[in-house]
Amino acid sequence: MIEIEKIRVKDVMSTPVFTINGNATVKEAADFMIKNGCRGLVVEKTDEEDAYGIITVKDIVYKVIAKGLPLEKVKVLEIMTKPCITVPEFYDIKYAAKLMEMTGLIRLPVTRGDEVVGIITLRDIIKPFL
Repeated sequence: MIEIEKIRVKDVMSTPVFTINGNATVKEAADFMIKNGCRGLVVEKTDEEDAYGIITVKDIVYKVIAKGLPLEKVKVLEIMTKPCITVPEFYDIKYAAKLMEMTGLIRLPVTRGDEVVGIITLRDIIKPFL
């Protein structure tokens, strides 16, 4: 039987982390997501004191397309979620799963210190049990 408390976030997270600048357009973000087969991008910090953000396909659909806004006119920083909730790489996956349950999120950026080093999704958490 697998001991969930022994499986660390870093053991199941997905890499590489795809990032984007907040000043990029939503069209650029959408193009990048489609080309790279990802559903979310970490938005880069502007300086040391800043927090990471995140933009997802859901953000693009709900906050831009559903409102009839042109993707090439809206900047990522206008619709991203910031600060985004992150999880340290050395935490166990049970903690990550509980954090996702409490927040309703399906993906979390994974941090090592102040650097984002991966993404953990619901699918990543299931993998060790298959």
